Amino acid sequence: MLIDTNAGLVEFCALLRESPAVFIDTEFVSESRYYPELGTVQLGSFTDAAILDPLAVDDLSPLGELLVDPNVTKVFHAAVQDLYIFYRLFQQPVTPLFDTQVVAALLGGDEQISFGNLVERITGTRLEKAHGFTDWLRRPLSPGQIDYALDDVRLLAPVYAAQMHDLETRGRTEWAREEMARMEAPTLYAPVDPQQQYLRLRGVDRVRGAALAALRELAAWREETARSSNMPVGRVVRDEVIIELARRPRQAVRELFEIRGLQAQQVERFGAGMLEAANRGKLNPPPHMQRHAALPSSLEPTVDFLVLCLRSLADELSVAPGLVATRSDLAALVMNGEKAEIPLTRGWRLDALGSPLLATLEGKATARILPGTRRVHLEWHP
Repeated sequence: MLIDTNAGLVEFCALLRESPAVFIDTEFVSESRYYPELGTVQLGSFTDAAILDPLAVDDLSPLGELLVDPNVTKVFHAAVQDLYIFYRLFQQPVTPLFDTQVVAALLGGDEQISFGNLVERITGTRLEKAHGFTDWLRRPLSPGQIDYALDDVRLLAPVYAAQMHDLETRGRTEWAREEMARMEAPTLYAPVDPQQQYLRLRGVDRVRGAALAALRELAAWREETARSSNMPVGRVVRDEVIIELARRPRQAVRELFEIRGLQAQQVERFGAGMLEAANRGKLNPPPHMQRHAALPSSLEPTVDFLVLCLRSLADELSVAPGLVATRSDLAALVMNGEKAEIPLTRGWRLDALGSPLLATLEGKATARILPGTRRVHLEWHP
């Protein structure tokens, strides 16, 4: 079923709002754009499925109302990019939410499993990949394209049903609810202040003083330019180039041609803006950056040991260790213990894995290889 009229969208959304769960996927084009452009929205219930053409329907508000209906769970796989698109369209986060990729990490230890692999594991069905590189902005959509896109929501239904059963059987429903609540937070999708973009740059921790003030202005200029031009930030100018320009300012546009990694067309189009941004940095005091104390080299083996313990605990629980904590999280745990501001010290992570890791830090745990299995096992005492 193809929805290409306002009336058709109203009617189908009304039908979906009678279902306890709806299954949603999108196809979009993000190449050469700052904002991904929505090509299709696939919508389904346990009994019905349709593909919405957002290029033909000019009033998407019924979809927006469905996405925030508190009585209908919205089911996605690997939802983050879809959620950003919908937040930009409707200025509200999707809620309540269920992401089958996240739940797979909670139930089977597979972090970032593909939808095709998850479907095959649960249903035995192998998805076709014939239209994986389709230009979803081109019209008309062929019957093959429509059927391919609809498979993603048709097969979400049995995956969701199986995962809900497993969550309830294994007592992890609240784990999933906690993860979904993190993904429903509006702050996750609100645009980052351009003046804070410099903090995201690799290597910013090595920039100091006036150079840091210039870098803040350059990163803000680049972000605003990318948004207004709807082009990737890397197409405006690469990270290493603006760090170079912040550290070693140039005085004239012609001097920018000597910077490696900066193409002539970028200089011609954006050179004046770059110089203006760098000069603005000179007028402002350097920003204060909170720099966390570095982990002493003597404690690196402790972090290594916690990595081993985390992997062992996660394996026994069939949870993806990467979902639980990163190496930097474990370093923070070594430095700050239970006061560490990391997900591992809160909620289900603390109960299931954080507590034994904290006990390990206090010398109340023993790691050994189980005879006959060659697998590491952590024994701990609260």
